[in-house]
Amino acid sequence: MGYLFFSILCYALNNVLWKKSLEKGSVSLIMTYRAFFTSLITVFGVVVLDLEWMSNAELWRITVGSFIGVVGLVCMLLVIKRASLQWVGIYNLIGVFFATIYLVFVKHISIYVSLLGGVIIIVGFSLFLCASRETQLKITLKEHVLLLLMTLSFSGASIIQWENLTAHISPLLILANQEVMVLFLGVLWVLRQRKKIDIIGQSKIFLKPVVIMSIIILLAQFLGLLGLKITDPFIASLVYLATPLTTIVFSVIFFKEKLSWKNIVAIVLIALGAFLVHCSERY
Repeated sequence: MGYLFFSILCYALNNVLWKKSLEKGSVSLIMTYRAFFTSLITVFGVVVLDLEWMSNAELWRITVGSFIGVVGLVCMLLVIKRASLQWVGIYNLIGVFFATIYLVFVKHISIYVSLLGGVIIIVGFSLFLCASRETQLKITLKEHVLLLLMTLSFSGASIIQWENLTAHISPLLILANQEVMVLFLGVLWVLRQRKKIDIIGQSKIFLKPVVIMSIIILLAQFLGLLGLKITDPFIASLVYLATPLTTIVFSVIFFKEKLSWKNIVAIVLIALGAFLVHCSERY
């Protein structure tokens, strides 16, 4: 359980570092810069460990999952550059519902508990929207669309990669593929914006933060895998519901964002709904 706890802290801290870096840096450059280091580390790990390679069909399935995940990452970064991290936490909790829809229709889990949790999530989300209308948490319709696309992308990618893991494909191969995909698409994005970005200047300024972010996210993933290995999968995934909540708490601590009592009640309702939706896997 300790591995999972520190993994959650690392994931939430990674979101904070994204926010701090993006306040003054380019989304495309910082995303690509970090992917360079994470790709280097994961590919090196694959080569050193001499892992068994996968079939073409498995490679294609992993690559599709990685591409969908990159779409979600880009949407998230575009939003948190200007908006509160709390919204990322809120939409990540809602993502549990989208992932469960897949389980309802494909894995035939209980639909009744899932629907109850979904209704509570909708009520909590509506309350959060109303409570944030006149505060610093207010965001535009475009940002809501990006967050929704982020949620759908992350949910879709997690389902595909979960299927890959159950097929006994090495997690390190999946991570390496994912980071290389971020790097490849990021380079294309940077090249397209090269006239608007001081590539050399920003590379020097953000070298230290990006290296720290790379280490933290890989540490989060490694600790998460260790925790999953020695813990019941249901308990492990249930604990990970705390990651969005930790992100919200960190946004209050590091960015001095305020929460009204309505916001707090809304977050509690969304978390409760996500908990019920998640627990429907047991029925």
